[in-house]
Amino acid sequence: MRLIKAKKLYFLSIILTIILSALTFSSAVSSADSKLSLLLFKTIDERLGYMKDVALFKAQNQIQVEDIEREKIVLSNAKKLAVRHGLDPNSMEHFFIAQINAAKAIQYRFRAELLTLEMPARSVDLESNIRPALDQLGSDIVALFATLLQNQSAVKEESRKIFIRTLQSQSLSEVEREALFNAMLEVRSSQ
Repeated sequence: MRLIKAKKLYFLSIILTIILSALTFSSAVSSADSKLSLLLFKTIDERLGYMKDVALFKAQNQIQVEDIEREKIVLSNAKKLAVRHGLDPNSMEHFFIAQINAAKAIQYRFRAELLTLEMPARSVDLESNIRPALDQLGSDIVALFATLLQNQSAVKEESRKIFIRTLQSQSLSEVEREALFNAMLEVRSSQ
């Protein structure tokens, strides 16, 4: 009788150990995914953080905010990167369209501010400095989405408030922030 109880306790302890290990692993994966999500959010914010400099360059050089040809290049590159990383290119394109719209909103608002302010004297170089940084951040964003999708769904609804708070630009409305997050929710793998 004691032997049977000892075996039951032994098996029960093994089962509890397995359950606790699974919970610990799940918690560790969840924590890693949260950190990756936050890194993705900060990378998006960093990319949008360049938009006032982009707007300044365009204002100093009398260039329109909207650059359809450049947008086509950015979208094409995003789709190619998505395919390379095993992501659905159409969902990535949709996200980048939302990001481009947010970027243009920031640029338009800053250009409007420049109508009442003196044009800053500082020089910005779109081609040599800003664009390469934006291209790299765009690549990083796609890679982060791919890494997240390997572990879970790319972005979860529960992260919405964190994302909204992470965006530092005061030039983005709540509606624009929400639209950007909604587009993030749609990013998926190509499978």
